[in-house]
Amino acid sequence: MDILPSFNNTRRQNRWVKPRILMLEVRDKDRPNEKAIGWVLIEREETYRRDPGGIVSESSICLSYRHIKVGFLNQNNSKGFFDASYKSGFPAAVSLTNGGVFLDLPELRGQRIGTYLMNEIIQWAQQWPDENVKSIKLVLNQADEDNKERRNRFYERFGLVFDYTDPEHREGVSRPMLVGVLNTVETWKQNITEHQLLDYLAQSLHDLEIATLDLQACKKTCEKLKATLIKAEQNNVGVHPLRWALCLKKILARLFLAER
Repeated sequence: MDILPSFNNTRRQNRWVKPRILMLEVRDKDRPNEKAIGWVLIEREETYRRDPGGIVSESSICLSYRHIKVGFLNQNNSKGFFDASYKSGFPAAVSLTNGGVFLDLPELRGQRIGTYLMNEIIQWAQQWPDENVKSIKLVLNQADEDNKERRNRFYERFGLVFDYTDPEHREGVSRPMLVGVLNTVETWKQNITEHQLLDYLAQSLHDLEIATLDLQACKKTCEKLKATLIKAEQNNVGVHPLRWALCLKKILARLFLAER
């Protein structure tokens, strides 16, 4: 029996499934070598229902996300989910969106988190490569003039082809296709890193311990310098101005080195 199964890879449906809970480290896609600009917690839930013969008849996946903001306990405005489903029958079909895709992460917009989530959906759907993809409808109120092209390009990169009903490509319906024709898109790897939650917590605790030790050392240094400054002032001010100036210079130099 696996210990803490939500935090480890698991074997399911003859494939390896990522941990139920992951932390995403998000860097600016235009400056991927700089420090992270955000952290997003991902929770995966997959369900399967089998017929009497042991064949999967229904399945679903839900990827819930939450933007973790430092110093904010109530983060209800930065969460949501992507979900999809499969159902056998005549015809069998895979729904990639279950009605729509909505990413509510305004502070991380355009940072490929939607690409990451949809790529996970596509990889899950590839369990049924010979099944049909349920048509996706693009409607007018899903996008404005500023992000219409980005919305369309988002779906098209995964291999979906749309028949648009207007010249501006504001509305349309995806053409019939099989799951096996879909593409996976891994551009998210350029600025997003997956962290297992236990590793993330261990690193965070380590960083906190190091920062605490550094703070304690700085406090001790400041206390010593303060005492030295008081003693120097008592012994030199008004009596030996030049000695006091030289002493003050040394104290300030030590303080500068301590801060570095």
